[in-house]
Amino acid sequence: MDKQLVWVRDPNEGFILARLHELMGEEADVFPIDNKFPKRVCNFEDIFPAGDPAKSHILLSGELMFLNEATLLNNILIRYKKKKIYTYVANILLAVNPYEDIPDMYSSTTIKKYHGKSLGELPPHVFAIAFARDFVRVE
Repeated sequence: MDKQLVWVRDPNEGFILARLHELMGEEADVFPIDNKFPKRVCNFEDIFPAGDPAKSHILLSGELMFLNEATLLNNILIRYKKKKIYTYVANILLAVNPYEDIPDMYSSTTIKKYHGKSLGELPPHVFAIAFARDFVRVE
């Protein structure tokens, strides 16, 4: 567990990535990865396993090794920056408002692409949920 990557709750940033340095009873000594943050002692309730944050951009949220508030928010942020505004947690679609138009996101071509496909065959999208629901209703 020593030197394990963890997410640590931060009052200004939400969560920051750190390395677990030492366990001390109900707390742990952690070293933030970004040097602009000081070394700190945190309660265990404010520490979450991080897995490998570098790989989270390729994953759907439900595929994360550690599914917790911090890893989920980081995954959504990374996907958002890549204009991948949809992700799944099990069969629940999470969507983030991109505050801009994303070309072909809701085009007739995209509708046709998702029509008749099973949930999970194509990347997460509101059309995938709509067609999956329609399929269940028809059956």
